[in-house]
Amino acid sequence: MEAVAKHDFSATAEDELSFRKGQILKVLNIEDDKNWYRAESGLIPSNYIDMKPHDWYYSRMTRATAEKLLSNKHEGAFVIRVSESSPGDFSLSVKCGDGVQHFKVLRDGQGKFFLWVVKFNSLNELVEYHHSASVSRSQDIKLKEIICEEFLVQALYDFIPQ
Repeated sequence: MEAVAKHDFSATAEDELSFRKGQILKVLNIEDDKNWYRAESGLIPSNYIDMKPHDWYYSRMTRATAEKLLSNKHEGAFVIRVSESSPGDFSLSVKCGDGVQHFKVLRDGQGKFFLWVVKFNSLNELVEYHHSASVSRSQDIKLKEIICEEFLVQALYDFIPQ
């Protein structure tokens, strides 16, 4: 995930990452500590950044849950999730035909993300590219955002705002 720095930050410990206001940061983990997120090169304070949230990112979703979620969605619907078999890495699950295909998101020595040959600085860039280029080498599967469905709910109590 990407985040934009709201303020300058100077690291005070060896495992922290210094950054400047407006800088784009690659955030790898937001789950372990609500105050400090793990970025690509160190820890960053969560209150110093604005995350660029996406409906397609699910941090701790199992492969089976991804299959269940995508099973009744349209062709190309997808989620990116933290890999179960390789913690710290990501998996891409995509609705394809009657099933769901899973792709391991690879990283090179410079931290760039890729599925096959083309490399990207962030998961956001990888997703954007695969909206128009297939994620598969054997089939034409392009990523399409999951369409949020409207649904009605019934309130348990009356509420009158003041």
